[in-house]
Amino acid sequence: MEGAIKTGWIEKKSHYLKKWRKRWLVLDENFLRTYKFPYQFVNPTATIKISSIVDAIPYESDSSKDFCFKISTSTRQYIISATSDVDMIGWLNLINHARRSPQISHFSSFNCMHERKALSEVSLISSFSKLKEILYAREQELIENLDEAYQSNIEEISIENCHLEKILQKETESYGNVQAILNSTDSIVEKIRKVQRISAQSLSFKKFDYIEGIDIKTSIQEENLKKLFSGNIKVSLENPQEVSVRRTNITRALKWRYTGERVDALSFSASEDVMLTGVGICMPYKFGGLTQVKDFQVLKGNTSSALGIYKHPHKFSMQFNPDDSVFKVTMDKPVNLSKGNKYTVMFCIEGSHTFKCVDCMQSVTGPGEVNWDFENTVFSQTHQSNRCDTICGPIADFYYIVGHARQ
Repeated sequence: MEGAIKTGWIEKKSHYLKKWRKRWLVLDENFLRTYKFPYQFVNPTATIKISSIVDAIPYESDSSKDFCFKISTSTRQYIISATSDVDMIGWLNLINHARRSPQISHFSSFNCMHERKALSEVSLISSFSKLKEILYAREQELIENLDEAYQSNIEEISIENCHLEKILQKETESYGNVQAILNSTDSIVEKIRKVQRISAQSLSFKKFDYIEGIDIKTSIQEENLKKLFSGNIKVSLENPQEVSVRRTNITRALKWRYTGERVDALSFSASEDVMLTGVGICMPYKFGGLTQVKDFQVLKGNTSSALGIYKHPHKFSMQFNPDDSVFKVTMDKPVNLSKGNKYTVMFCIEGSHTFKCVDCMQSVTGPGEVNWDFENTVFSQTHQSNRCDTICGPIADFYYIVGHARQ
């Protein structure tokens, strides 16, 4: 065909049936055509305008065909299989040259240089193919090196794996034992002891033989802990140093009778130096009840007229609480109490009737081996007679930290 740049046999994948058909491919400066027979340039089976080609690139076919390339236009794609790798490179380079250089007109004389360039080792596609080969060889080399490294360290890895399996087995057994203890019907104290024995080697738990006087750190809800221990043990979760002592096991919904304003006071001494951080006082016992604390003081001595060493800076109110009967009055700063000295806590209260402590103990040992001795406060004539004493009354808890703060 006059004006042809390149001709040759190829196989083209049909558009609809996807079957491979042998065709004679002809490239000129304007068109790329396929025919059933060579040198019979009538009735082409496909005609592609060079200016409509948007891409011509190698193509990896999903069939057994080799040396495939793809020609894309704006409307469809043509899949073609060349006779060899060199033939494929030649077609692609000449098609792309024709797209970019319309002056290429035929395959003879001067224009032979275009095909020689297309078939040379410095052509873009050939260089790309060689680069792929180099990368593949490098990939295989790296895989072999990794395999050698693994084989050289497999013994060390095996030893480490055995060690980890033993640790996992031991931890699994410990977990099973702890789970069985937690699901048992033992008391909470017995469960703690058993878990401590299991964990003694891996956890630095402090063992204990008795529960009284111990400040237990636990995630169990505080209201549930109150039901487990005797009334003179207080578990505090807010401050790990702060503990408390309660002088009774019972608070009852009985009227703490008074008219108008009342003064409740209780005197005491501690066997060790402590810092007083708060006092627990009984709350209103009827729904909707409201009691106001107008004054709270700590006095040095056992009389209601003794020297005041602390005065709470605020008034505050206590409302009925269906979940508790005692309200903690937190002091804005701790007060140092020296061992053996007598002190008095005194409240000035008015409002609704409150719960009261009954069957109170005159001596209680609290956390830190601190012994608390209680006695009746000597009231002055100006104070009413319906006041707290060592037998009953609204004053319930004493919060403290063992030791003195630096002055």
